[in-house]
Amino acid sequence: MIPQVDFLGFKISKLILGSNPFSGFSHQTPQMDEEMLDFYTAEEIKKAWDQAQNCGINGFCARGDRHILRIAREYYNEGRVKEFHWFVQTAPEFLSFQANVSMIVNSKFKPSFIYHHGGQLDNLLMEGKKQLVKDQLKMIRDAGYPTGMASHQPEFIEMAEEENWDVDFYLTCFFNLTGRGKSGLTAIVGSQGEIFDMTDPPKMCQIIKKVKKPCVAYKIFGAGRLCKNRTQIKSALKFAIENIKQNDLILFGVFQKTKNQIKENVEIFNEILSSD
Repeated sequence: MIPQVDFLGFKISKLILGSNPFSGFSHQTPQMDEEMLDFYTAEEIKKAWDQAQNCGINGFCARGDRHILRIAREYYNEGRVKEFHWFVQTAPEFLSFQANVSMIVNSKFKPSFIYHHGGQLDNLLMEGKKQLVKDQLKMIRDAGYPTGMASHQPEFIEMAEEENWDVDFYLTCFFNLTGRGKSGLTAIVGSQGEIFDMTDPPKMCQIIKKVKKPCVAYKIFGAGRLCKNRTQIKSALKFAIENIKQNDLILFGVFQKTKNQIKENVEIFNEILSSD
């Protein structure tokens, strides 16, 4: 089983489950996007949630879109939720941020946390729309939930911390997919043009360790690029464990089609902890 940490007053497993593959966001190729969409039926997504809970994972991130909200409702109605804390990501395709937040808070399966989508937040900040981002974060706060913001760019996390933005936690991407002068690189347009630069993770980890608020480290495997075999998985997990704060969390997505990646990641994670 996985050790738990105190995350904003909640006891959350150090490892939590992601959801990009559930919605066909591979961050690799359009063909892989399609393969994920074909495999991840509603029942396969629910099986992954079952597997995560059975392995001691009691937290997961998933989009607050109609697709995931519907499946989460089924999962709740089927009585399959044990202790499973939902970090809900806002969905940038909604024209109204407020309407999306309202959908999320009215979900039958209630979230524990809500956070602002990283790609959308980065693009708004690159366009100079800082006040709009802060207004949107306030909508989450006003809904009465612990409020977070995701970003791919270390400087945006640092800015929010230094300016004492009204957020409780950060989701910190190990790879800067929206930086380097690019714009529009969100789930809406897919992964074209994304650059996975191995000099990025240490830069984000510097900020993770610098900020006082808790962080959720994500894309630690480079969207599948750093988990081709057990040695790679162990190396990436070990790097993440050693370069974040004690009460920070590690988020990982899985493609369960050919093997049980949830079980494998948990086993390797525990191997690392036992060897230390």
